[in-house]
Formats: sequence, C-alpha cells, structure tokens
Amino acid sequence: MSVNQARLVQTFADLVAIDALSFEEREMADYLKKVWQETCGVTLQEDGAAARIGGTAGNLFGRLNGDPGKSGLLLSAHMDTVAPGRGKRAVVQADGRITSDGSTILGADDAAALAIILEACRELTEEQISHRPVELLFTVAEEAYARGAAVFDLSQVESRLAYCLDCSDRMGSYSAQEPTLLSFELTVQGKAAHAGFKPEAGVNAVACAAAAIARLPQGWQDPHTTFNIGRIEGGTATNIVPDMVTVKGEIRSAVHEDALACWQQTVDIFEAEAGKNGAGIKAAKIIHLTAYHISPADPALRDYQTVLHRRGLEAYAKPSFGGSDNNILVKQGLSGLCLFNPMHDIHTTHEYTKISELVEMTEIVKDLLTL
Repeated sequence: MSVNQARLVQTFADLVAIDALSFEEREMADYLKKVWQETCGVTLQEDGAAARIGGTAGNLFGRLNGDPGKSGLLLSAHMDTVAPGRGKRAVVQADGRITSDGSTILGADDAAALAIILEACRELTEEQISHRPVELLFTVAEEAYARGAAVFDLSQVESRLAYCLDCSDRMGSYSAQEPTLLSFELTVQGKAAHAGFKPEAGVNAVACAAAAIARLPQGWQDPHTTFNIGRIEGGTATNIVPDMVTVKGEIRSAVHEDALACWQQTVDIFEAEAGKNGAGIKAAKIIHLTAYHISPADPALRDYQTVLHRRGLEAYAKPSFGGSDNNILVKQGLSGLCLFNPMHDIHTTHEYTKISELVEMTEIVKDLLTL
C-alpha cells in the first residue's frame, strides 16, 4: 500500500494556503466538506459550535463505511491555527523539509494531520481495501483551549477507540499524559482617591494585587504543576489611587487535584492581602481541560504499538503539558491517543514538516485502519 507522495504534498500545500485562525475556520471547513465528498464520498456534517463559541464555522463530523465485522475508530484533527497565520505558503526545501516563507507559521499544526487522514482514507477507498469503519472529527478552536471539541456532541460517536494526530515530537511518539488546564481571573476591588490630595483615603487595588503576586511563585510549583500570571489590568490615571485591578493567568497540572489546590492557594493569598487593606476580591476560574494518563493496557495504545512494531518502530511515551482535543475525548470515556503529527518548532515562523514523515504517518494511519 504505497502512498501517493506527490498528491499528499499537494494536499498539504493546499491546506496550508487556507487562512484558518481560531474562530475563523470557515474557508477550511468548506474546503474539507468539498474534498471529502469528492474523493471518498463522505458527507461531513457541521455542528452548531460557531454560534456557541463565537466563530465562523462549526466542528465537522462524518463516517467512512468499512467492514462491519471490524471495530471502528475515530480519527481527529483540528482545523485552526495560531497567529501569524494569514497568507501562509508551503515552501518545499531541497532537504525534504516543508517550511513557510518565514513570515508566518507553516500550519502543519494541524494541517499535516488533515492531509494525512484524507490521503490514508482516499487511498483505501481508491484501492478498495477492506478497512475498519472510520469516524472523522475535525474541530474548531483547538488552539483556544479546545473550545470546539468541548461543545461537540460526542454521544453520536460509535467508536470506542480514537486517534487525535496532534503530538509534536518524533515518529512513534504519543502523549502519555496531558494536563488539567485551568484559566482564572481575579479582581481586586479597592477604593479610589486623589493620589496627591488625600491618598490615605484610598485603597490601592494594584498594591494589594502586587503583594499577593509576590507571594505566589511563578512557573513550576512542583514537577507536574505550572502557574502563570499572564495579564494585569487596572487603574485609570496616575493621579488616582486605583480602585480596581484584574489579574489573569492559568494553572496546568498533570494531577487534576493539584491544579485545584494551586487555585485555592491563589485565592486564599489574594483574599489575605486584600483583607489587610480593606479591599475585596472576586475570583473566577474555568477548567478547560482535565488531566489524563494513558495506561500501558489502553486499547488504542495496544493497536498503535502493534502497527509500529510491524514497521520496526517503538512507541515513545511523551509527557505533554500542552493539552489537546484528546483531553475531551478521554474525559468522555473514549480510549483516545494523541499521536505524533509531523510538525516541528510549532507556533513559530520556523515551523516545518518533513515529506518523509508525512508519508510514513500516512502509512501508519492506513495500517491502523486495516488492522
């Protein structure tokens, strides 16, 4: 089952050329609907995620019929990219890499996965090779805390195994764990006063927040938990004691309970520092992703290992602190695995993929589908 390399590369280049920033995936969704219908006879249905998350397109879901005697599986990739992602162009280099022109990201995250899944299914269809029933899920806004997958109705998925191609490392790798990801917003409410005439009448919200932040170590809290203050907004003028400041940040942890404990500690410290000066706080959090760990006995992992071993490769368990749509799939009870996707230096203008890796991962996906 050889791979049509030239067509695969062209499909990848076509996908790269489509602007698809998070919440702006309309053109990408339309392209995928068209190409899947034309090449594999698959109708991709679009859900109502656009209205729910404020985007231009919804998640796409479809089925490619297979041997009813075989267990089905779900293949998933995301349609969106990060910035700078307008006007992208795939440039094939002499060494077999594909890069952007240097002014944008390439968007192999996750266009490489979209191209691989399409080519694998297209070749099996063309060659009339018996394969497992395939369900397809192409999500929006994955780069924005997987908000598209979070609102997708997974009850319609019949497969119990799922493969999400979104792990950046090396051939054979998979995400052995992904974190709980919690974003938060803390508002300190003080009291305004003239900074020159009567500063003692005010309660400086910025000073209260600064005192709290000084007590909170940034970065690694332990070997599996990170904490970051990312934005601070407050005050209206330099001659007014600021009566309000908003602090925004995130917590990630491979242990869900530790993420919650870190959040509670943050709230307690802010409350203590605000209370010393007569200020108050409002605290809000959103848990976007819930941590998971892949068991060595996981059915999706076992199939992946079988396919790799036949190719002389070993599965490589990579701990990840990124988070992906697979967090959502696993939380909903699927045996989900986030597989290697040929993408390197992601989220930078130095991003690249390798033609050889695109071909090999297409072969691996075909092997999974025919296992």
